[in-house]
Amino acid sequence: MIQSVLRGIDTIALLPTGGGKSICFQVPGVILGGVTIVVSPLISLMQDQVSALAKRGIGAFSMVGIVDPAVFEHVLSKAKNEPFFFLYLAPERLSSRQFGRVLKECTISQLAVDEAHCISSWGHDFRPSYRQIALLRPALPGVPVTAVTATATPRTIRDIYKNLRMKAPTVVHGSFDRPNISFSVLNRVDARSSVLALLSGVPGPAIVYETSREGVEVWTEKLKRAGISAVGYHAGMEAPVRERAQSVWMRKKVRVIVATNAFGMGIDRPDVRLVVHVGIPGSMEAYYQEAGRAGRDGKPSEAYLIVTPDATHARKALLNSRSARRRFEFMRRYADRRMCRRWAIMGYFGEEKAEKCGECDVCTGAH
Repeated sequence: MIQSVLRGIDTIALLPTGGGKSICFQVPGVILGGVTIVVSPLISLMQDQVSALAKRGIGAFSMVGIVDPAVFEHVLSKAKNEPFFFLYLAPERLSSRQFGRVLKECTISQLAVDEAHCISSWGHDFRPSYRQIALLRPALPGVPVTAVTATATPRTIRDIYKNLRMKAPTVVHGSFDRPNISFSVLNRVDARSSVLALLSGVPGPAIVYETSREGVEVWTEKLKRAGISAVGYHAGMEAPVRERAQSVWMRKKVRVIVATNAFGMGIDRPDVRLVVHVGIPGSMEAYYQEAGRAGRDGKPSEAYLIVTPDATHARKALLNSRSARRRFEFMRRYADRRMCRRWAIMGYFGEEKAEKCGECDVCTGAH
């Protein structure tokens, strides 16, 4: 992977959550020198990586919000004069005047696209602005593009290199398998008793995913009333409120964070033992990425999808396109089929598993 980038070859890296995807462009960036541009979808994701690089003495900056002109001039000077530098920004900022100066005045050695599945309409976090990345290529002749993601089907992979205008890219495909996570599905009329039982039976930090903002508020209150320390997180909250919720959970002040899909990408807490979905994700990519927040330290962890009539109805109400209905149909089949959960997940991502996991609800008979 790293050798491919160093040879100037466009490269796609498919690695599991917690598999060190950022290393795929950070190590080449240091070796190549100059400026590595990193396009990333989330402020928290950018800030976490910039902070990690700074701790290692590596120059980095995230162009988030309005950058004060004096600050920008300082950053631009560092980018031009330091042996290597990493500039993080959202795809929406690629057309800004400040970024135009970076392109004009700095030596760009690499263009990295983090969470590259966002470029595909078949991916679960499609961001139309990601399609603008390819417009940079004429201005960066000979500069390799490195695209990394943890969740991509063969169709999404084809979409990534087509939309990034890659030419004969190297595709490094690590296994998507997370053998330390046990996956199970529970079909229930009401999820409350099951959630409380799971939290009682599986000690340690946990994440509960809901579909709606209202659902997050309701479940947070349910858990608190049951004597479980919990905090809510969704996009409808003011940014300082969200940041505080994430902070108190990351600092182990509360055990459970209840969240919509606005929470998860780039969250690097290794000791999560349990992820429970009480809202049905819209796709297998979304489900696997969110469930993959469990057990990033490699220790045994559990992921449960609880299917209720209310959850099914809530998800169906959000299906506003043929592709959305198609992706949800696979989630419905995944929940209904009596097939090893790991087999089903790996098969969806085009990866065959020779043996059953022996741990999911199907394999153990604990339906």
